[in-house]
Amino acid sequence: MNSVEIYAKQRSNWGLLIGSLIFLFCSIYLFFNVNQVNSPTTAKLISVVMFVPSLILVLFSIKKLRKKQLIVLIDEKGIVFHPSEKLNYIVWGNIAEIEELKLPRQRVINIKVIESEKYIEAENQKILQARMKFWNQMYGAVVSFDANTLDKNHFEIMYIFDEFMTNYKSSLQN
Repeated sequence: MNSVEIYAKQRSNWGLLIGSLIFLFCSIYLFFNVNQVNSPTTAKLISVVMFVPSLILVLFSIKKLRKKQLIVLIDEKGIVFHPSEKLNYIVWGNIAEIEELKLPRQRVINIKVIESEKYIEAENQKILQARMKFWNQMYGAVVSFDANTLDKNHFEIMYIFDEFMTNYKSSLQN
């Protein structure tokens, strides 16, 4: 079975681009029409202060839109959440349960593992490690993510998890 890559949705990046473009155009409009306000020097200063961050945000959002962010990688060995240069696989044999938590307008998928502290300590990104500790305390899961922010819906993701877990269990019996 091939590996499955699940990416983040680009909707928030489009919102950032549109919002920053609006601020960019407003700052340009204000700069060229400073003589129509009571205090032209203040208007010019405000337009410059608006222009610089909005230009940076436009460039940042374009960069984010050009590159998809890989969130979950699933293959026959296991699952990787937020893959980086150091892949920390959660192997199928160590997964205790994959559950779906239904919240208002959200579908949170929790991956509970055996020896969760080992996976938390193995994570080299401090922010992700802190999130994993929080998820472990709140949900008893090392990995927990909102399926609404991904390019596949929660039904597809749960089906993929079930399919890979079934294949893993059948390979143990052979």
